Amino acid sequence: MNLLALIGKHPWLRRVVITVLTLGVGSAVLTPQFNPFTRSSSLGVVATSTVWAEVIEWKRSYLEATRANDGWPQDLAEFTPPPEYVSHTSVMSPQVNRLLINVQDSEQMGNLAGTQIVLDYVPGTDDFTCSPGEPPYPARYLPINCQRTKDGGWAEAPIISDLRSIAIFCAIVVLICAVLLLLRHPLLSPVQARPANLLRVPIAQLSKLDRLLRLMGRRKTTLLAAGVTEQNWQRALDYAAADGEQRMRALALRLGVQCQPSSGWTLPGKVYEWRFTADLPVSLDRCLVFIPQADGLADDTLVQHLRGAQTGLDVMLVLPAHDSQELSDYCADAANFYVAVDEASQSEWLLGARPVEVLLRLLAAHLKVTRISPYQTRGGVVRSGSFFGRAQLLARVLNREPANYLVVGGRQLGKSSLLKAVQRRLLEHPQIACHYISLRDHRLAPRLALQFGLPAETALEQVIEHIVANQAGKRLFLLIDEADLFFRDEAQHGYRQLSTLRALSEEGRCWFMLAGFWDLYATAVLDYQSPLRNFGEVLTIGGLEPDACRELASVPLKHLRLGFASNALVDEVVEASGQRANLVAIICQECLDALQPGERAIQREHLQQALSSPAVQDALAGWGRLSHDDEACRLDRIVVYHTACHGQTSLQELLELFASRQQSVDVDALNRALSRLVLAFVLRRDQAIYRFAIPLFSLQFEPAELQLFLRQEMSAAV
Repeated sequence: MNLLALIGKHPWLRRVVITVLTLGVGSAVLTPQFNPFTRSSSLGVVATSTVWAEVIEWKRSYLEATRANDGWPQDLAEFTPPPEYVSHTSVMSPQVNRLLINVQDSEQMGNLAGTQIVLDYVPGTDDFTCSPGEPPYPARYLPINCQRTKDGGWAEAPIISDLRSIAIFCAIVVLICAVLLLLRHPLLSPVQARPANLLRVPIAQLSKLDRLLRLMGRRKTTLLAAGVTEQNWQRALDYAAADGEQRMRALALRLGVQCQPSSGWTLPGKVYEWRFTADLPVSLDRCLVFIPQADGLADDTLVQHLRGAQTGLDVMLVLPAHDSQELSDYCADAANFYVAVDEASQSEWLLGARPVEVLLRLLAAHLKVTRISPYQTRGGVVRSGSFFGRAQLLARVLNREPANYLVVGGRQLGKSSLLKAVQRRLLEHPQIACHYISLRDHRLAPRLALQFGLPAETALEQVIEHIVANQAGKRLFLLIDEADLFFRDEAQHGYRQLSTLRALSEEGRCWFMLAGFWDLYATAVLDYQSPLRNFGEVLTIGGLEPDACRELASVPLKHLRLGFASNALVDEVVEASGQRANLVAIICQECLDALQPGERAIQREHLQQALSSPAVQDALAGWGRLSHDDEACRLDRIVVYHTACHGQTSLQELLELFASRQQSVDVDALNRALSRLVLAFVLRRDQAIYRFAIPLFSLQFEPAELQLFLRQEMSAAV
């Protein structure tokens, strides 16, 4: 069957096979003497009349000799017929009443050449019986009354045997032709040539294809080769026979989305709302699904209804009863938010192992990429498919017994993303109850109380006791994000609540993962009297790992069948961003914005446009207000301007700068400024030298203005 599949795959091979079969069968029937397979038999048929004419001469001659001698003659030579009558045969008599007739061994005798016939005389009669000798004369050329069977009956007529052989041969030829025609079937041939094509067979043709595969006995092997399970195949066959609503729910089930009816529409059909899980690797949390009425709705009428519908900013999937070119053309316009799900995509959705990729491909083909951007450029990453890297930090938290952690780093470096990644991984932990809280102000106890259904004035210890009591014996792990204002307030009020947190942790009742920037860092590291000192392990968030940056830049694009034109461009993104995660995402997002309709690859000009975009510049801003202390911010700006002027700086060079202007400066305050800028990922330290952590950072300064800015800040520091 592999040979038949090969013939079905190559049209030229099919033509060769058909031509050879046609020539072979035609020549065998019309000119058998010229066919190498039938030539010998054809010559044998012609020669058999000559042979049997001579056999009759031999029989007549020896019958006359037998009558003349009153028995079998002793000397046969004198009874030999003249040569003109027996030129193709010779005879010998090994015993009384037996003749051995040998056929001449020549090409013109065909398959009779060199064979032998045995004639046995029946005494007292004029009859001879005949049988094949050694080598045997072909039985098919013996007369019908020549040889008896073992039971005394007559052997079957050779002509009947010939007819049966011809019938069998013709049946085989017809069967081969039928198989070849079946393999050339427009449904079966592509699937047999490449089983992966099974996934894209239009849903309406799956039932017919199923019958063809069963007829060929190839159903199981084809499904196996295409990677389709029996369950999914049967589900697709049921889908083909189902109505619109059942089809919609089958597709929703494959994606694992929440589905509910949506009312208030004037469209001719039913509208549903799908809500996606956080695992969807694009920025789409919901969409609408429209199922047009099955009968009596023309394609142009359907398109007119869609033109008049108001979907706002919601994406609407359209599941028509059949493929419509007019509908496809309308939905292909990226100006609207309609996505037509054609029959081939429905099949792949149901049969393939990755239905989400089918949905993403449809979305990317019908919508502007920026509408469903796979990059999250604001806030903590909540979709697992958008989180890359931080493997070492996650391992330090997840592969140990519960402990306290202090996550410090600048804004938009990934602190919230790390906390949410920890929460996702501990969500189903059998022994740990993990909860995420984002403060954004200094009121920890009220925020916790309200989140867990308690009055806002409930004391912190009572809130923790309530949470622990409702966790069914699990250990409590609280992830507290955006905690800087809380730490600042605690420093001003004697660390009352921080002391409570430390006590709860030491008692083993709760563990904490606190995330913040400078106030957390200063409280935990720089303040010797702080309860946070030695409270937990400090995890500093900096640049993303290089490989993780490359994945962040390229993997989300692959979901939409987009990508960078070369790996060198990806490396440029990683280099220019300084491996800052959110900056990589912003640059890639701007590259998508720069793509023109129909473009699928990000070129160098797109990248250059993205690097100079306002969004990238805005992401680098804010470094001038890293502290709530104005003098501290001024020192930060002096350090940054000096670094921009010279490409690098050091504590010694900064001290010399102040000395050259005869200004005094607190060395400890200057050290804090350098630490703050390193923590904010503005600078990076290489031994005693500080340089910009992000190469793009220096591009936001005009060289002619830097000295002016530096003098102004130095003057204000007097």
